[in-house]
Amino acid sequence: MSDYEDEKSDVIEKRHEHVLPGEHVYEGVLFFGYTPPDILDAVKDFEVRDSDIFLFLSERFPTIDTDVADNNHWFTGTTWLQELTWLVMNDGNFDEAIQKPVYFRSPFLEFKDEDLNEVGLDLANPMPSPRILKTHLPTKLMPSQIQTRDCKTIVLFRNPKDLCVSYYHFYRASSSFGDFRGTWEDFFYMFLDGHVDHGSWFDYTRSWWARRQDPRVCILYFEDMKSDLRREIDRLCDFLEKPLQEGVRDAITGHCLFDSMRSNPMTNHLDMFIVFVTGEVGDWKNLFTVTQSELFDKFYKDELGDLNIPFKFTLD
Repeated sequence: MSDYEDEKSDVIEKRHEHVLPGEHVYEGVLFFGYTPPDILDAVKDFEVRDSDIFLFLSERFPTIDTDVADNNHWFTGTTWLQELTWLVMNDGNFDEAIQKPVYFRSPFLEFKDEDLNEVGLDLANPMPSPRILKTHLPTKLMPSQIQTRDCKTIVLFRNPKDLCVSYYHFYRASSSFGDFRGTWEDFFYMFLDGHVDHGSWFDYTRSWWARRQDPRVCILYFEDMKSDLRREIDRLCDFLEKPLQEGVRDAITGHCLFDSMRSNPMTNHLDMFIVFVTGEVGDWKNLFTVTQSELFDKFYKDELGDLNIPFKFTLD
């Protein structure tokens, strides 16, 4: 066995004892209780419309209870893309955008929280078209009708080192994950092993990268949105066939700048929760040790190195 295989075996054996509330495995993918098996069954049979827009997102973060997070009202790339897409498809309707939370305008398809009256399928089914639907599912668990309908799919990727660090902060801050109190090193190994909610990031990414040539699929990158938001809004308009006027595109850009979004209560759950995550590209350097970075690189090369996905780990 090679030195790399020895290292990988050691990592796989180093599973953390942490158990998610309602933890279960569905078709080989780990989920917490807010994504129960009956919902996952129903998602597969979900009635898809040709006008639907699905947002498949690699950042899999629920919100964070206000009494456990520091005073940082931030959001994730998931919320960012939801708001952008909704505004593009609704001709920059800012009046509604500042009055109705994004998670009701763009429901989380496989999420079920009856206490918050946020059951994704119940919200999605009666919505008028075009619906904008968020999910973190790999291709094998997506609604089966996506394959035959003329709907559009937008996939948002983020470099995995920053994503891993952000996910760690969410695990530590959110009671939804069962009051995780492990160390960064514990979570690092959990992430590599796919022992986190919604399962392996590596499997998810491979499954969606394989669909990149489908004309109904558009892949965006968090780092590109940070680097030139207006350019990415133009890309969205082209893909979604929404020829908005320049003034509307400019207004959407201003509304969706990172600093504007994090102070908007309709996009960061300030009505019930707050979200704790840094949106800086390259933040992974603040937690990764040199050894961890090298080990992560070996895992990545073994799992996805043949795909040549153009991730950016820093912004010049």
